[in-house]
Amino acid sequence: METTRRELLAGGLGAGLALPLVRGGLAPSWMTAGSGTEDILVILQLRGGNDFIHNLFHPDEPKYAAARPTLKIPKTKAIQLQTNGALYLNPNLAAFKALFDAGDLAIIPGVGYPNPNFSHFRSLDIWATADPTATSAYSGWLARYLQKAYTGGFGVPAMDFESSLNRWFTGNPVPTFTSISTFQFLPDPATSFDRKLEIALLESNAKALRPLAGPNLKFVANAVGKTPGDVGLIQKTGANYKPLVTYPSANSKERAVSKYLQMAARYITGGLRTHLYQMSIGGFDNHANEVTSTDPTAGTLNELLAAVSKGVKAFLDDLKKQGVTRKVVVMVFSEFGRRVGENGNLGTDHGAAGITYVAGTPVKGGLHGAYPDWTKYSGPAWNRVNFAYTTDFRSVYATFLERYWLVNSALVLGKKWTPLSFL
Repeated sequence: METTRRELLAGGLGAGLALPLVRGGLAPSWMTAGSGTEDILVILQLRGGNDFIHNLFHPDEPKYAAARPTLKIPKTKAIQLQTNGALYLNPNLAAFKALFDAGDLAIIPGVGYPNPNFSHFRSLDIWATADPTATSAYSGWLARYLQKAYTGGFGVPAMDFESSLNRWFTGNPVPTFTSISTFQFLPDPATSFDRKLEIALLESNAKALRPLAGPNLKFVANAVGKTPGDVGLIQKTGANYKPLVTYPSANSKERAVSKYLQMAARYITGGLRTHLYQMSIGGFDNHANEVTSTDPTAGTLNELLAAVSKGVKAFLDDLKKQGVTRKVVVMVFSEFGRRVGENGNLGTDHGAAGITYVAGTPVKGGLHGAYPDWTKYSGPAWNRVNFAYTTDFRSVYATFLERYWLVNSALVLGKKWTPLSFL
């Protein structure tokens, strides 16, 4: 049986060997399990706390106008979500409306957890661990999934397009990078060896273990022997990918979203057997200047919402035109929502319940879960009011585990949670 990472750390290297660095944070194939499923999940995290009420709202609700005298979106500019329905979408989410009408978008309002925490760091730890009592990201729920329920043979089951490993993978590192070109195997920079020659020597030496080598040395040798190949696989797969749709690129926000979605499209269309892709975009912590002073449908948050919705739709359209037959689903979430009422700076402060979107052809589109009930809340200090959650975020996770990957959610979440019906 191979030595585990925990056993290695407990026993020490004991081999006098310094591991070469991998720019970007590679976890080679020996650190990850395989997978028996072809079903892909692409996670897009909106960092900072997406203002859920600015996404989906009741324009005819008097309390909405009272809570947001400046930020409220006029009904004449909003997009009615369903015929004869009371809920309307932000007009910058028109691309999401198109997916919704096609039956390819599930909208889950009021997502949260008991005793909400308004710290970005604590809330991210809670979402990562699937534990509302967590004070640190001690074990990511996707790491537990990879370790406990992921049983097939994929070499690189997950990738993280971020500058550092996302908390969701704490305990089971995965390849982590923001640029494919800089994701490289780095030999010792102090030597004068030719890079290719040094890597070849490392691989060769890793295969020639000393007699009676212990399990820790075998573990390290296996790492060194396989890592260059894994890096090469990530560098080469999909190198000839060309998008068959126009991804949004009108501003820096659109380009940021499109960059990472196209990286996922490259590997999916290139045939890499990976079924978890994580990426994130910042800018959602809008305590001030969330909208412009003259137009609540313009400004920072509105540009971000447009970038996300147009980017996700372009990604899914691209995969269809590329002829991808594997199931692909995109989940869009944020660590929390914002307060019900606006503050005095054209913004909103940290809140509780948020909104989650799940898009893709395998999705059963529509509204899933209940919108918070306005009748339970009152002003006049609306900027101190929080919508309580109506859907526990662990039920969202359980839906992927139980209905998408067909595994027992209790293995990953500690107990079974009732799945939703969006898959």
